[in-house]
Amino acid sequence: MHLCYIDDSGDSKHGVTLTAIIIHEDHWSGVLAAWLVGRRNIHSAFGVGKKQELHANHLYKGRKEYCDTPAQQAKFGQSPRDATGRMMLAALAKHPGFTVVTVGTSDRSKSKAYARFVAWLEDWAAKESTHLMLFYDGQQGLDYPDSNPDEARQADLWETAIRDAKPYREAHRGLDIDTRLIVEDVIMQDSRYSQLIQAADLIAYGAYHLHRQEHPEIWGTGDVTVSAAIVAYKKLSNHWVDGSDKGIIWLD
Repeated sequence: MHLCYIDDSGDSKHGVTLTAIIIHEDHWSGVLAAWLVGRRNIHSAFGVGKKQELHANHLYKGRKEYCDTPAQQAKFGQSPRDATGRMMLAALAKHPGFTVVTVGTSDRSKSKAYARFVAWLEDWAAKESTHLMLFYDGQQGLDYPDSNPDEARQADLWETAIRDAKPYREAHRGLDIDTRLIVEDVIMQDSRYSQLIQAADLIAYGAYHLHRQEHPEIWGTGDVTVSAAIVAYKKLSNHWVDGSDKGIIWLD
């Protein structure tokens, strides 16, 4: 059995990329421990809170406060932000027990792109003689950390989570139950509460910007690529899935 943590990146005009960290069940704790080493490193170096959500778009574009104290935050400019991404993925890369893959498509609908990704993962699982359980970044019915929602808010959060996950559940339920290698429905994991979804987010962002840089015929030239995210992503080169273009597979 492999556990698969997924996040998306891309733009609203040209397509979607979906990135997965695929971890054998025997290596799950070790991979998480490697990521947490990175968390300790950036806390020691910059004061980035150990429980602070790492979100690539915010991190690299100078948004959101990350540090424990105002003094540390004042020093947390672009250079330490870029270093944070590199340090996190360098720490993760030291563990051998996972594979990274990004699948891209010109489908602008995330749910359609996800269904195609599920089909690709089924083929991968067949080659590896394994099964997969999928975790995808999304609402799971929880409010912000340390909040105390009333009953009405809790009900609304839960209904939103169920509704938003529907097209992704359908991609799983469309598989042949007698032969499918992806078990259960997709499990939505809010990145605020999942370290490995945050890892998938950082990886997805770097993979997308690398592909955007190398394929302007697909993505256009209107937006600037984030070179620091690409540098961080390349720390994982030994983990890129076999048969890919730098960890990326374009389906169209």
